Amino acid sequence: MAPSEKNGRLKHFGSVQLLMSFIVGGMLFLFYMWFYVFVLGADLPKTAILKLQNAIWSTRIDQMSKQLDRYSELLSLMEMRDNRIYRSVYGLDEIPQAVRGSGLGGEHRYAALEGTALLDITRRLDVLEKRAYIQSKSFDDVAAVQQTAGDMASHIPAIPPMNTDPSTYRMSSPFGYRSDPLLGYTKRHTGMDFACPPGNPIYATGDGVVVLAKYDHSGYGRHVEIDHGFGYVTRYAHMSRLDVEEGQVVRRGDCIGLSGRSGRITGPHLHYEVIYRNNYVNPAWYMDLDMPSKDYMEMVRKPAK
Repeated sequence: MAPSEKNGRLKHFGSVQLLMSFIVGGMLFLFYMWFYVFVLGADLPKTAILKLQNAIWSTRIDQMSKQLDRYSELLSLMEMRDNRIYRSVYGLDEIPQAVRGSGLGGEHRYAALEGTALLDITRRLDVLEKRAYIQSKSFDDVAAVQQTAGDMASHIPAIPPMNTDPSTYRMSSPFGYRSDPLLGYTKRHTGMDFACPPGNPIYATGDGVVVLAKYDHSGYGRHVEIDHGFGYVTRYAHMSRLDVEEGQVVRRGDCIGLSGRSGRITGPHLHYEVIYRNNYVNPAWYMDLDMPSKDYMEMVRKPAK
């Protein structure tokens, strides 16, 4: 056999051996993988890597969820203090929780996240962002009112609406439930009645703006309403004369008219109401009827003749 032919056969044999080695190695690898996965129940390397990455992201999402819980709790405390303290002090209405905690609109806003772990996190982030924005605007409102807080003391209705001389009036009906003198059944009396002869001067109990000055044939008769700001409104009813008009700015102690017996009434008196944040409150909380008449008259401005 020629040396060249022998060398060719050796090369061919070597190639066949190499090919067989690859085939056998591949078969052993496939058998190993089958045994590893289906017998031992282990994951494929790619699956194991994906599971590891998924576990890492799940841990991060759990951490984000716990952080959102803490942020939500802190924001809830701020909202509670804002409603019960800051807004209440300055006579601002509370912001309902339904408004603070409402989500963002948009039917398909989260369509791309359906079925993913990020859906709940994204929704919660959006709600927190909206709550934080509303809270920020609320603080802006409080800060704006605070700029005029120095005037608050003069706006609160803090004096009686008429001369405190006990010889000039009689407290005929206090605030609260009573037997209605016309209807005969128990009904809530939303103010205080000062029984007095027609013509007694009636004074504004705090600074404000006249928002109503009108005459009703029934009900309150001739009456005046003053908006004092900071959540306070006062009403003076059954008057015989009105000395103010709607839109007029008045100061505490300005005479706004005279007592009378107009409207639905059994006898001459002044019906006086204090309304705070749309709720009737007891006017007696805001006045000192034991104030000496001399001191009272020095504080108010006498009516024009």
